Amino acid sequence: MTTFREYRDEHGEGGPVVLDTLPVSARKFQGERAGFVIRTIAAVLDVVFVGVVVVGIWIGLWLFLLIFNPLEDYGLPRVGYFVIGGYVLMWLYWTWVWATNGRSLGQYLMGLRVLDREGNRPGWKLATIRAAFCVVFQFGLIWAIVSRRNRSVQDVVLRTSVIHDWSSGSSPTRVLPLDAAVHKEQSEEQKIEHKAEIIADHFSRHHDHDQSEDTGR
Repeated sequence: MTTFREYRDEHGEGGPVVLDTLPVSARKFQGERAGFVIRTIAAVLDVVFVGVVVVGIWIGLWLFLLIFNPLEDYGLPRVGYFVIGGYVLMWLYWTWVWATNGRSLGQYLMGLRVLDREGNRPGWKLATIRAAFCVVFQFGLIWAIVSRRNRSVQDVVLRTSVIHDWSSGSSPTRVLPLDAAVHKEQSEEQKIEHKAEIIADHFSRHHDHDQSEDTGR
């Protein structure tokens, strides 16, 4: 399994895309496998999002039926329908986002990405299987607590990984090497300090000029 970090180190600085906007403090985590806590937060965000969508679909359907038959009391559907609908929609949602973008909304917000064994986003087949595995066996994520590589049961079986990736594209993005990033930040700081010195010097000269005019008067 080639991680994104290993891919980045192997290909050096000559890659086509460089993510140079990532803070230096976060660069050491870019491409590393994500841990249990941050992955759990991302999953919870996804569940909340899908839950809101399920409720929204039911409200929309209820309003639609109410228009054609306003005297009918449809009431609330059984809880089981919400649960089944949520499971199905979660499976479809994860399948689609992992196959097309490699990350869900929750993973995007937390700076995570799902990769296959080659370091690419999962194909449709792998995304479908992984999504079903995650929906049916949610507790598989607990294995990431004891795994040295932060891999869930799903990752071990399907040979996938979830890494830190703050890029906004649909594929993993290389980051600017740490030394270059530090040098760039230092250069930016020096430019800011130089501009501040010029402004301060300008105001100082202007103030001295005003004082000299007042003294001459």
